[in-house]
Amino acid sequence: MESFVDQSVRTAELLAENAEATDPNRLAYLSAPLTRDTRLSGTPEISVRASFKGGRSPYLTALLVDYGTDARAYGDVVYGDTPVCYGQGVAGDTGCARLAEHVTVTAPYKIITRGWIDVRNRHSASRTDLLREGRFYNFGFDLQPNDHVFKAGHRIGVVLLSTDRDFTLRLPPGTGVSVEPARTSVRLPLVGGRSVLR
Repeated sequence: MESFVDQSVRTAELLAENAEATDPNRLAYLSAPLTRDTRLSGTPEISVRASFKGGRSPYLTALLVDYGTDARAYGDVVYGDTPVCYGQGVAGDTGCARLAEHVTVTAPYKIITRGWIDVRNRHSASRTDLLREGRFYNFGFDLQPNDHVFKAGHRIGVVLLSTDRDFTLRLPPGTGVSVEPARTSVRLPLVGGRSVLR
């Protein structure tokens, strides 16, 4: 059994840093370095055996992370100063736009996708079932679909936390979460066949 304590200050990106180090606010698991480029295409699924104790956060968050230094796009866009026009404009639309360039940054990791579950709604989004404190339950949920190539030499990481600062409510911290790794797994939709990571 492994445990962590929920917090609501650090972002998921900060919690995903340095996956090989112990962190009191998350659990992290890494694959061996990949021997070849590996493409993920579809919806990853996770199954977690966990218990909750104390605190108020009802969330379980899973991050799928690509660990390995690389030039990575981070969604920032730089717009040029000169507009480019495409034909005649109309009222409310000049027909012109500024060219944009996506920014890349060399970084040691990137969160590829993530998923969440409110454990009180583990059976259905329309049905609330409270947990018995300290009792272990099975939680299964999907991560957001994505298409991504993990390069040879990189490692696939799964990071478990409770509050995802940018995507869940930030309830008072302190919830203790215990996980049974032997009864927890991730199914990845890899091109050429699904893979199960335990």
